[in-house]
Amino acid sequence: MTSRSTPGRRPKRIYLRRVETGAADPETWPEPHVIRDFLARLDQAGRLVGHGPLTEPPGDFLLFRAREGDEARRVLRTDPWAKVAVGRYELEEWNPTSLGTGVNLDLPPARGAGRLMLLQRIAVVVADQERAIRFYRDVLGFEIRAQDEESGYVELALGKGTAALSLVAPHPSWGEPYYSEARSRIGSRTGIVFQTDSVAALQLRLEKVGALVTEREHAEPWGGRALRFTDPDGNEFLAFEPGPMATAGPVARARGAAALADAER
Repeated sequence: MTSRSTPGRRPKRIYLRRVETGAADPETWPEPHVIRDFLARLDQAGRLVGHGPLTEPPGDFLLFRAREGDEARRVLRTDPWAKVAVGRYELEEWNPTSLGTGVNLDLPPARGAGRLMLLQRIAVVVADQERAIRFYRDVLGFEIRAQDEESGYVELALGKGTAALSLVAPHPSWGEPYYSEARSRIGSRTGIVFQTDSVAALQLRLEKVGALVTEREHAEPWGGRALRFTDPDGNEFLAFEPGPMATAGPVARARGAAALADAER
């Protein structure tokens, strides 16, 4: 009696599509918006793993998921590069042993699976919201991203696509214990870390407006420089200026990040 494998859907594998443009005329290459649309469809289907340019030889690579080779070839029927006369167009199953582990092989969940997409905002509790807005805007360089005067909600950010700070001013109308709990958070060590292009210049700016620098600029063991300061309500932050770890290998950068995290405990 012949044994049979347990029926069911086979797990997806990772496939590499590699295009070498060679002497192909760049005017025949796919339009950027066509490539973006193709990648967006792959991402929505939970197939996209990685994409980017090749340098030696010049070209384009794509990593995506499929259960077997035939399915991978079907996926590539709508690949914009498949319709271009190029030097070489190859498809192969991704092999970490021969091709390296330059991508994360732990596959993320497909869209709609409850994965976190981005860090949207962090709340900082303040006593005087108007005073706090002036400090974060005029001294630290934040911009108001959203504000509702009726509810008192205000959100500030350092630029588009970055996480925002929501300046929360507790009000007795919240009732207990919410009001008292929020008030107790004013003047605490927030654990928030900023990166700056000059710790020395930031310290001068803070001192010029009379802000409290709780730990003056100093060298860190991992090569950068850092300082601690508070906002007008005593909420403390850490700011650092990258040192050699910015251009060092991943181990050095990881040690620097770990040192900053440890300093915030």
